[in-house]
Amino acid sequence: MTAALLAGAGVGLGLMLVVAAVRPAAPTIAARLAEIDAARWSSPTLPTTSGSWQARVGGWLVGHGVDRSWITPPVRSDLAITGGDAQMFLTHKLMSAVTGFLVPSLLTAVLLAAGAPIPVLVPAWAAVAATAVGFLLPDVRLRQAAAGRRRSFRAALGAYLDLVAMRMASGAGLAEALGEAATVGDGFAFEALRGALADARIDGTTPAAALRRLGEQLVVADLVDTALRLSLVDSSGAQAQMSLQAQAATLRDRELTDVQGRANERSQSMLVAQVVLGIGFVIFLGYPAVAKVLAT
Repeated sequence: MTAALLAGAGVGLGLMLVVAAVRPAAPTIAARLAEIDAARWSSPTLPTTSGSWQARVGGWLVGHGVDRSWITPPVRSDLAITGGDAQMFLTHKLMSAVTGFLVPSLLTAVLLAAGAPIPVLVPAWAAVAATAVGFLLPDVRLRQAAAGRRRSFRAALGAYLDLVAMRMASGAGLAEALGEAATVGDGFAFEALRGALADARIDGTTPAAALRRLGEQLVVADLVDTALRLSLVDSSGAQAQMSLQAQAATLRDRELTDVQGRANERSQSMLVAQVVLGIGFVIFLGYPAVAKVLAT
């Protein structure tokens, strides 16, 4: 009994240390203020963690070429649109896989210390499955965050095109309207647009080419389509204002359709949950009577 208690206390302490090591430290107030001030005038980035042990582990993994197999092109685009860091992502994948391996192993050690008969294959398969789940969990979270960022980017892009069309209606040229409209809004999408247009001025490329490059980097198909429209407008002198307004209306309609689809999915999920609760309540009420009849 004493051995089981000591083993349980050791497992609890080990899990607490693992969680404390994986969880990033909270940034100081000065670091947070500096991050907000820097993000206001530049493209969004994560807080600087070059001196942390997570960054050192990630740098070691990158130095040994692990990123070439663990970080695929879709993952790189997701990191780009979420402002993620490849080194920190690799560290999180490694620590999540290690945690997934340690948890069933420690639980098995506790049960064995308590005298529970456990086949050898059960904890082995549980450790393998938990390791695989832990290894893939950061990818799932990153993909969900990137999908949300792309939806937000599409909504902001529709507003941006409306601003460009209004600025052109007041007599501004296309390049001037694109630059001035990008300075009106705030947030990730407008900051990315401002950065792309600034790079276009430095590189000597057209704004349409810069926006297309940004859309391909972030895998935002709507931005790539918008850049193609702008290139046609820029080269042929077509009805720029009407084309931009039509593109903005298309983006708003698509966003409305997606919102309605997500609302319907959540309604179906709530309906399934209500049905399951109803079935459980009926079983709860009917089980005593059925058990009594079977007993007699």
